[in-house]
Amino acid sequence: MTTAIFPELGGQKLTQLWAFDQDNFPHSTGNSLLAGALAWEFEDAVLMFSSPLRHLHCAQGSVLGNESGGLCDVGFRVTLLDTESADAWLSNYTGCTTVDATHWRRLIGQRLNDIRVTPDNANHQQRWRMELTFSEEVKPCSVMYRSDLDGLIETSWGERFELQQIEVNSSKQAFGWLHPAAPLAFILDEQLWRSAQMSDWPFAVRKQLQVSERPQEFYRYTFIKALVARFEQNPIYRQRLQALQYPVKVKDVPQDIYPQVRHALGI
Repeated sequence: MTTAIFPELGGQKLTQLWAFDQDNFPHSTGNSLLAGALAWEFEDAVLMFSSPLRHLHCAQGSVLGNESGGLCDVGFRVTLLDTESADAWLSNYTGCTTVDATHWRRLIGQRLNDIRVTPDNANHQQRWRMELTFSEEVKPCSVMYRSDLDGLIETSWGERFELQQIEVNSSKQAFGWLHPAAPLAFILDEQLWRSAQMSDWPFAVRKQLQVSERPQEFYRYTFIKALVARFEQNPIYRQRLQALQYPVKVKDVPQDIYPQVRHALGI
């Protein structure tokens, strides 16, 4: 059963589409647009979708009522703003990008027919999605929450972007927060660690590693302890780690490290 929402937007032209917090995600996503937040700018309002897994100021997704009296949890946060207050709201987000790929740019200038909340039977993590129908499009544009894909919001014409595994070679790419060098500071043994990468370990700890009779065991023990502390003290990233549903391969990190970290965190 589908439910129409925001009838006041019906008939308005889309004037701009903005993506925020794309996290350097690879562009080979087919026809899907992936972002931590999206702003659909219409003639006199801005419709904002934002990920609660990535943004603390929208810590919960929106739950919308349907025509049968039930509730629809779409997963992401839905906010309708007037144009005067939109700029202040959008300043909460970083990494603003104008979406100008051809298959998205064609929506600019089209009138919105309606917005509906509809069941999402293909998404086991999230039971509902939103669909935006535009005047010149045969198929509705689908917006769904991907908690399994690092809390991104996926917009497409029905496709779902999938990965075989997450591969991380740098802290500056997508899922870079999984890399030991990610700049997520934490306190361990009463000392500040800038990151979990060995070059950032306190001098005394690196010295212990050098003189250890079992350096490999000492390294693994210390590395796991550092990662656990990092996620415990950065709860938003602990939530992102818990939500991941794909195998993880991080450069220079043994394959069994993250399963042990997850186990130690109780996730």
